[in-house]
Amino acid sequence: MDPSVAAIVQFHHGKTEDGKAILSKEVLITIDDKNHSVTLKMIEGLLMESHKSFKFIVQATPKDEGSLVHSTLIHEKLNVDVPDPNTMLQFAIDQTKDVEAHPTQV
Repeated sequence: MDPSVAAIVQFHHGKTEDGKAILSKEVLITIDDKNHSVTLKMIEGLLMESHKSFKFIVQATPKDEGSLVHSTLIHEKLNVDVPDPNTMLQFAIDQTKDVEAHPTQV
């Protein structure tokens, strides 16, 4: 990725138990064409109130028919009492299903 080009993306990850929208802003750090991966770093959002850092890596490995997608979530909690970010795991699953529902030809 050209270092002079940056992208900030806003995501809607769902809602909290009390109905509050879970939003985040993320910076696109890298696009790795060779490894078919992208890396995003969260810079704003509800989860940043309880975490020091969040990084997402999504990699697609081409297969005979389609691709195998690996989603990696790297996060550091502010303390041990912070619950695991299960909403983010579900968001990754939902995004993968959305992409799978819209096949593309390269």
